[in-house]
Amino acid sequence: MTPLLIALLLLLTLMLAFVRVFRGPTAEDRLLGIQSFGTIGTAVIILLSQSMDLLGLLDVALILAMLAAVTVIAFTRILPGAREVDPEESP
Repeated sequence: MTPLLIALLLLLTLMLAFVRVFRGPTAEDRLLGIQSFGTIGTAVIILLSQSMDLLGLLDVALILAMLAAVTVIAFTRILPGAREVDPEESP
């Protein structure tokens, strides 16, 4: 498969993630859609880097992947119904 076709398929997947973010139905579904943006965006940037021979884009993809992970951690802290757990508290 050509990189262009793969990029188009990834962008189609990104559109489906947009639908999941806006329609839900739960907060967890929306969070999964948001995490998909980082994953798919990273894959698209890597494809562009390989097809255009721009090695600098690999650094951008790495930073996007790290930011996506941090964003998911931040969103899970503010999700409705998420409770704070004290690691020193024994069950």
